[in-house]
Amino acid sequence: MSSTQGLVSILIPVFNHEKYIEECLTSIINLTYANIEVLICDDGSIDNSLSIVKSWCLQHPGLDVKIFSQENKGVCHTLNRLLNEASGEFITICASDDALLPDSISLRLNVMHSDPAIEAVIGDAVVINGDSVEVNRSAMKSLYNANFSALAARPSRELVFNWSVVGPTLLAKRSLYNKIGMYDPSLLVEDRDFYLRALAINSLKFIPDVVAKYRVHSDNASRKSLAARANIWYQVALSNVKNAPLFNGIEKCFLRSHKVDLFLLSFKRKSLILILIFGFRAARRMIFGFIYKTSLLFRR
Repeated sequence: MSSTQGLVSILIPVFNHEKYIEECLTSIINLTYANIEVLICDDGSIDNSLSIVKSWCLQHPGLDVKIFSQENKGVCHTLNRLLNEASGEFITICASDDALLPDSISLRLNVMHSDPAIEAVIGDAVVINGDSVEVNRSAMKSLYNANFSALAARPSRELVFNWSVVGPTLLAKRSLYNKIGMYDPSLLVEDRDFYLRALAINSLKFIPDVVAKYRVHSDNASRKSLAARANIWYQVALSNVKNAPLFNGIEKCFLRSHKVDLFLLSFKRKSLILILIFGFRAARRMIFGFIYKTSLLFRR
């Protein structure tokens, strides 16, 4: 692919990933698409991540890379800083423990250029473990039981009801951020909130191609204790309730129903509350899942 198809800014937020950051950076130089810039921000790592980044960049002087560091401020603040520094027409993000595949940008950019109405493209990823061993060929299917047919037909509805986006699989036009805004620094998790805003204007396209490596390891925030998971549920509920007015019909009802989650999770993380929220979430999945699947049958 010609590099004249637009500058792509690759944003890499770094936090305590000294074991993985070199693999992430090496995946960048193996990309088949050449017109890139790399922006790296260390978000207050207390390990050797930043020194490894600096050392690696000195060994690859031909790469257009900018390095920033700051006190720990969280992923949303870090991504917004990188976005403000980026010059590219297109934006892609890769966490410092993940990696991109060689055709990652080329595949998604081809789709983007095929239709001017498309402002963002997501693909699938392989799952790797802490030792970089591939454990599953499809992160979306193995972790979230994604429905590729539904994603291709109507990603906005499918992702509202069955979230399945993983890691570094998004490529977006910079103009999309100008249109819907950047990442909300009041939230601890950045992706659900941003994607809901993008889905509300039907700007996202799904492709079934594997474009990245998504790492699942013991440090993943969503795979720690039940209390840590409950905190993620709370953040997701905040995003859902916040963005519910952007949607209509059953999508709006589903998102607004997360007010119950916020109420239950506002109590101290005692076992009874966690059991109640788990039961409510399961009931909601069953009820709205039935409505959603029924709606898919009527669309055929």
